[in-house]
Amino acid sequence: MSQPRESKTTVIDLAAVSSFTVGERVFHQKFGYGTIMGIEGDKLDIEFEKAGSKKVVSRFVTGTDDIPF
Repeated sequence: MSQPRESKTTVIDLAAVSSFTVGERVFHQKFGYGTIMGIEGDKLDIEFEKAGSKKVVSRFVTGTDDIPF
């Protein structure tokens, strides 16, 4: 019995609805605080205060309202 073949065409939904908005202030565990400059699907282009500009997957940041301290 053979294994199912993987699809040769990958679909990426760049219009996926993000829970974040451009201009929103966020927090990343390693890079600290930053502001969202752009959104592509689940990837955020963030300008961090101390780490500069980075592209980060949205699950690795939290909105500043969600930070418990």
